[in-house]
Amino acid sequence: MPHLIAHYSANLIELDQHALLKVVNTALIETDLFSVSDIKSRIFKDDVFLIGLEENQEAYIHLKLYLLSGRTEAQKQVVGEALLGVLEQKNYMKAKIENSIQVCVEVIDMPREFYFKSDN
Repeated sequence: MPHLIAHYSANLIELDQHALLKVVNTALIETDLFSVSDIKSRIFKDDVFLIGLEENQEAYIHLKLYLLSGRTEAQKQVVGEALLGVLEQKNYMKAKIENSIQVCVEVIDMPREFYFKSDN
């Protein structure tokens, strides 16, 4: 734990998926709240999306970070701000883009008593 799921709009053709996962994992490690081997991240491209009713779509990246319950509000704030900060830097893009990118981070508590894991 934690589990991070990234979604991004298909119009971000210059996005380097592996680079994005690496910068968010690094940000999580730098908070000193997680063990390196516990961080599990994955990324999905949203081929079909619509922001409002516009024909010319803005781009977006949405991170969902699932944490086992028990973290303080301050810890969740630190993690959310760290992730948002690396998204804003755009170091995961292969080239500079002119259009705006909506970036957001959602920190979600998972009840510890309902998380089941096996290391077989």
